[in-house]
Amino acid sequence: MIMPPRLTASVPTLASLSFDETIAFYERLGFSVQFRDLGLLGLARDGVRLHFWLTGNRRVPQSTSCWIDVVGIDALFDLFAPLGVIHRRGRLQTKPWGMREFDVVDCHGNLIRFCEPATEEV
Repeated sequence: MIMPPRLTASVPTLASLSFDETIAFYERLGFSVQFRDLGLLGLARDGVRLHFWLTGNRRVPQSTSCWIDVVGIDALFDLFAPLGVIHRRGRLQTKPWGMREFDVVDCHGNLIRFCEPATEEV
């Protein structure tokens, strides 16, 4: 019997104005460089991968975003908050759709939303 195809992962590809600046920012969040060439940068943390491409247009990263699923979102928020990277309207909240979320804006304007299903104890 042939198994039906299934999706197994997704890797957001976000815009960067400078790979050096992007690396410095995401290393503060615990990401490490997986690869870097002239046009593409790969970062990873805990099995989550983010790719970046270079652009000279400052508006592009300010118009992009991605979501990252988390286990332990309260602890992650507590790690990131002192770094000054939390979006001014992106504090940790339980949303009506049943997720606990917070937003980080990177050094070039990409919005990264961290989320975890809300539990009764939260």
